[in-house]
Amino acid sequence: MSENNRNGIVIQKKHIIIAGIVIFVILFSCIMLIFSWNKWFANAKKDNFYGDGSETHGIELDPNSEKWTGKKTQNSSDKDVGIKIPGYPSITIPANTTNVTMALLNPEGNPCYFHFKIVLKDTNEVLFESKYVEPGQAITNVNLSKGLPVGEYPATIQISTISLDGKTSLNGANVETILNAK
Repeated sequence: MSENNRNGIVIQKKHIIIAGIVIFVILFSCIMLIFSWNKWFANAKKDNFYGDGSETHGIELDPNSEKWTGKKTQNSSDKDVGIKIPGYPSITIPANTTNVTMALLNPEGNPCYFHFKIVLKDTNEVLFESKYVEPGQAITNVNLSKGLPVGEYPATIQISTISLDGKTSLNGANVETILNAK
């Protein structure tokens, strides 16, 4: 009997090759898992979840928005009317004050988030810009970039929209208004 047969273990060249292949497959699988991890779970990291459990698909919602409990917008019929845009003929604000109260509303039932920007028509100065507001929510405490002296100021409320899945820009609107600083 040879010395290898007495010990009961015989290592052959094919065993070394098989062990090398197994180690290679395990290492390759681990490397692929590491590189694919972010791809597989990227959507879970992007989606924001708020206390109500709603998904926002990476849309940054305005922390100042709150459930709108004021007057509901009226539909002219029972048919699907698309995106509802509220009107703002005039808005009265305290003069020389930056923290003002108004209702920048995304009506309930809209198929999109709203982004608001208040711009003075004469100077194109942006007085306020929000993050996105969910349907049925409104921003009621608005912090303007500067207070306005007593007077009337023609302004535009620019409303841009994005679908609830966060993938598609939809129709927006420019709503003409007068800021009455009193």
